[in-house]
Amino acid sequence: MVGEFSSAAQARAGLPGLEAEICICDISMPDGSGLDLLADIPSGIRVVMLSMHDNPALVELALERGACGFLSKRCKPEDLITAVRTVASGGVYLMPEIAQQLARVKVDPLTRREREIALLLAQGQEVREIAVVLGLSPKTVHVHRANLFAKLGINNNVELAKRMLNL
Repeated sequence: MVGEFSSAAQARAGLPGLEAEICICDISMPDGSGLDLLADIPSGIRVVMLSMHDNPALVELALERGACGFLSKRCKPEDLITAVRTVASGGVYLMPEIAQQLARVKVDPLTRREREIALLLAQGQEVREIAVVLGLSPKTVHVHRANLFAKLGINNNVELAKRMLNL
C-alpha cells in the first residue's frame, strides 16, 4: 500500500504523485462520488470498486467509466485479494454475486408489463392515465413502476426516459 485517502479531493490531489498500480475506491465518499472520481484517476492506475452499493446499474456505470473490478463490502477478504491480483494482471474482476445480477439484468431486465409502463411513463403519461389505458388500478401501475425503477437503478421519470433510450 502506497497511500490512503479519505475523500475524493484528497484522492484527486494525491494519486498522481504516487506510483500506484491499483486503486481501491468506494462509490460513497464524503465530498463526492467514486464514480465521478474514476475520470480523474491517472490512466496507469487500475481501479477496483469496493462499495456497499451493488446495484447492477451502478456496477455497469463503474465499468463504463473505467473500473476494472467491483466488489461488495460484504465480500470475503480473499475475494478482495483475488480481485486485486486479477486486475493487477490485466483482467477484470466482478464478485460472482454481482456478475450474476448483472447477467440477469442484461438478459431480461424488465417484464413485458414493466416495459409497457416504462414506455408510457417515458412519454410523459401519468400513472392514472396509464392505469386507464392498460385496464389496471393505479396502485398496480405504481407497483410495476417501483419494480422497474429498482431493476434499472433509477429514481425518477427523467432518469427512466434517458434509460429507455438505451434499452
